[in-house]
Amino acid sequence: MEERLPEKVDVVILGTGLPEAILAAACARSGLSVLHLDRNEYYGAEWSSFNMSSISDFMQTTSKSSSSREAAPDEMKLGDRPMFSDIQCEWIDKNMEETLKKDYRKFSIDILPKVLLSKGAMVQTLCDSQVSQYAEFKLVDRQLCPTLAENEQIDMNKVPCSKGEIFTSTVLSMMEKRALMKFITFCTQWRNKDEAEGRELLKEYDGKSFDEFLTSMDVGEKLKTFIINTIGILEPRPSTIEGMKASCEFMDSVGHFGASPFLYPLYGCGELAQCFCRLAAVFGSLYCLGRPVQSLIVEEGKVAGVVADDQTIRCDRVIMSPRYVPEQFEVTSEKFIDRIVYVIGESVLPEEKEHISLINLAALRPEARISRVIEAGFEACTAPKGYYLMHITGSCDDSPIGVEQIARQILQQKNIEPIWRLAFRMRVVEFERENLAPNLSVSPSLDDDIHYSAVIEKCKKLFCEIWPDRDFLPRSIRVETEDDDDQEHETPVDQ
Repeated sequence: MEERLPEKVDVVILGTGLPEAILAAACARSGLSVLHLDRNEYYGAEWSSFNMSSISDFMQTTSKSSSSREAAPDEMKLGDRPMFSDIQCEWIDKNMEETLKKDYRKFSIDILPKVLLSKGAMVQTLCDSQVSQYAEFKLVDRQLCPTLAENEQIDMNKVPCSKGEIFTSTVLSMMEKRALMKFITFCTQWRNKDEAEGRELLKEYDGKSFDEFLTSMDVGEKLKTFIINTIGILEPRPSTIEGMKASCEFMDSVGHFGASPFLYPLYGCGELAQCFCRLAAVFGSLYCLGRPVQSLIVEEGKVAGVVADDQTIRCDRVIMSPRYVPEQFEVTSEKFIDRIVYVIGESVLPEEKEHISLINLAALRPEARISRVIEAGFEACTAPKGYYLMHITGSCDDSPIGVEQIARQILQQKNIEPIWRLAFRMRVVEFERENLAPNLSVSPSLDDDIHYSAVIEKCKKLFCEIWPDRDFLPRSIRVETEDDDDQEHETPVDQ
């Protein structure tokens, strides 16, 4: 017999994706009683990571809607909206299938791979809340800028990030290095001004692209391509102001943990959702995975509770993943993300040392908003030694060239044949808040950003709108006691 759930809590959260995990941790940390439910048997939902065996099972089940009992007159049946389509999973090199199946547990395949800015909102939140103690990270130690040469070959150039890398770079000429340092100096001066002064300084470029601004600074075409591709991973097609902000954001993070501004979680990005759930559990959040979550109880236009596995749980507030939103609520905006994952036997740019690489494909697919690759392997604990995961992510827009077409062109040029391939399309949906019950909230949806700052900011905004008198994941301090000098006590600052 399954253990009964509590009869009453402050907050019920449906789904254990990263936004729901962050909100659960924030609620529990602020003293609210939380029940966190998920129909799945695993944490993370669309933000998870899987080994090679379980990801096939995930893809087979996640595109289907589950059936449940009909809702009673005072209930509203929860949705089970499909978030994936066009799923393909295949062994390209069938001779390697048995070999790699023996090591299937050594793979950790992200559904939605991202990186962390070293001085971005996610790292700040991880450190302040001490969630960082549950995870480990590696530096994304190589950023590549692919450009199309005159012979239609794709050149892969390493992007110098730190001042040391700029001076030792063999890709840039001495004149280009001086121009780059001049641009960095200008960015530093601009960043130190207040917002009004900064806008005044760039007033003549208002409404103009970052490309035009760089041209006005006598930045040559080659260096301009480097800068725009480097910054474009943070801010696609930036205006002058957006490009400057992204440049400063990039430079702020360089040198914080190393020469690169980006970090990648060991064992994959799915670890982050589990880490926030762990923090929530430390502060009393109750977890129940694999339990049917069927309907909302509605009384006088407000949500009064949920029905899970035919048990009623009363609550003051429900926060749910977009997947759980009842079907009677219309989707107000929808877009799609193309995802392809290859297992390959060598890096796209092999070197003596293994790297975690970030590649912006924007120069090869200029009509598209998002086109990028993250390559990670044994160093990131996401693949067995000698193998790499090539994560390809692209926006679905009017580009005549698909993002996978560009990736295959790179692999063919390098004479690399993928061993295994997974491809799918992710659905991103939004709902009008005004259409929902006043105490029902939908957590932030998936996004195609390269890093997590937007997720953190959206979760914080939602939390503070609901509970303006509570702190969102407040900073913790360590207090040593006489009994145990090593014992840690979490105490909110300025609360």
